[in-house]
Amino acid sequence: MFNSFKDRSRWVCLLILIGISLATTQLMAEENPVQSSNLEVIVNRLLARNPNLLSQRMRASASEALIKSAGSLEDPRVTYSIAPSSFGGTIPSSFGNALGVRQNLQLSQSIPWPGKRQLRVEKMLADTSALDRRYDGSRNALIMQVRAVWAQWWYVHSALDSNDSLRQLISGQSVVVETRYANGLGLQQDLLKIQTFDLKLQHQHLVLEQERVQLQSQLNYLLDQSSSTPMPRPVAELAGPELVSRSQLEAWLLETQPSLLELQANVKSAQIEKRLTEKDDYPDMQFSLGYNELWNESAQRLQVGVSVNIPLDFGKRTARKSAADYTLHSVKLDVQNKRNELLSQLWSQLSSYEQTAHKIHLIETELLPSATRLIAASLADYEGGGGDFTELVDAQEELLNTQLLLRSTYAEKFMVLAQIDKLTGGHLWPIGE
Repeated sequence: MFNSFKDRSRWVCLLILIGISLATTQLMAEENPVQSSNLEVIVNRLLARNPNLLSQRMRASASEALIKSAGSLEDPRVTYSIAPSSFGGTIPSSFGNALGVRQNLQLSQSIPWPGKRQLRVEKMLADTSALDRRYDGSRNALIMQVRAVWAQWWYVHSALDSNDSLRQLISGQSVVVETRYANGLGLQQDLLKIQTFDLKLQHQHLVLEQERVQLQSQLNYLLDQSSSTPMPRPVAELAGPELVSRSQLEAWLLETQPSLLELQANVKSAQIEKRLTEKDDYPDMQFSLGYNELWNESAQRLQVGVSVNIPLDFGKRTARKSAADYTLHSVKLDVQNKRNELLSQLWSQLSSYEQTAHKIHLIETELLPSATRLIAASLADYEGGGGDFTELVDAQEELLNTQLLLRSTYAEKFMVLAQIDKLTGGHLWPIGE
């Protein structure tokens, strides 16, 4: 309940501002689409606009608004009753005499057993903390998702660039091969080989372009924009944070992982609920103050009283205590299971990181140089008149595949870092870094 007109006015103004904010968010998104190719700018835009994230923040705020009132007393109760004038002769009061009735007026207030109100406040605090941690978890999950999509967005554009460059090279070579074949200096199999390779590149370009459109739609969805809104192409290389020690990552996970903290808040809430059920073994009290005109003597009309409930069990309080115990043990097991699950996921992601790092090193130091030497040797042999054009085309295809493998592995490593950051509560990769 609001304590004053000033409180009510403040909340009304807040609700109006929230309504205006929600009404203008979509309009702002349409008028000011993301233009930056900086990933951190996009992440900040995501946090400011994503409707699901804003919705969870509102639910957490609603719970915060109820904390103060959780320990409030129940409303006082006023009881008014009358008796027909036949119950007595002269009605004591002039007002009752004018109405022809005897009156009974009583004001009562219920007071719970000491400690219950504070426990209710503490339980609301724990429940609100759980909602806050759920919001943090959703926030980190969305950040991880947009970073993962951005890594794929970067890869698609890099792959399209490589595809376009090789298609231009193949186009020039096709002219030479066709000319040589028309003059009787080349082989038909060379012409067929390069035409087939060009068709493969065209198909690859089509697949990559379709993937680009899908990724653009995903980014726009996360940013609450129209699916057709153009997204800027990435202009910088993917650069994630440096990985810290395994012990530090585990410490971050156990201390700050939102899903784990949410369950721990649920444990605290269940503990308080158990204490509340134990408090039900003690009676609540109700104090009353009344004025009763059924008594002729004026000294007897003012009455003060107290009533208490008799906390007999009849099985219901025992059942509530058992249910509270089961609930508490259940959420404690949830914490243990979630802890093991998160540590398992962390170790799995660290293994993936090591694999991608090793794979990148192998490609950069062995496979890519080898593919480059192969194409140089094939080109030299062909230009010298002793080489096979088919081998030259195969070498060009091998170089393209190696380049794409390297870029896809960079994107995979970037996505693994995003997963590790999510698991460690956002400590590995803070916003703005």
